[in-house]
Amino acid sequence: MPPCSRCLRSTLIIGTLALAASGYAGGTAWAMLSSTVRIVLQKGRHYAPTDLYLRLGDTITLRNGDESLTHHAFIEADRFSFDAGDQDPGTETRLTLKEPGDFVIQCGIHPKMKLTIHVE
Repeated sequence: MPPCSRCLRSTLIIGTLALAASGYAGGTAWAMLSSTVRIVLQKGRHYAPTDLYLRLGDTITLRNGDESLTHHAFIEADRFSFDAGDQDPGTETRLTLKEPGDFVIQCGIHPKMKLTIHVE
């Protein structure tokens, strides 16, 4: 038996209110829900966090939170490479993940800085 039209209308209204309450509107809601932006802090010769689990299409924002240190984030992988270049204090670089797998983001200036990302 198909659901009553009043039930469908209530479900639609509740779903719309939930999206409105979360700050999304119209077609933007579905696009925003499909990917995530994660901020990774570069500070004190460390990445924070040091291990991150993500989905395809997610974006990482690498933010240099140091006041005087420059960083240089890069990935060398078989399927793709990424090089942010030198990042001065207070600057940000974005990386959108388009390949599945485990990758290590390193700093070309501070070799002990490593962030492992796991992309599904």
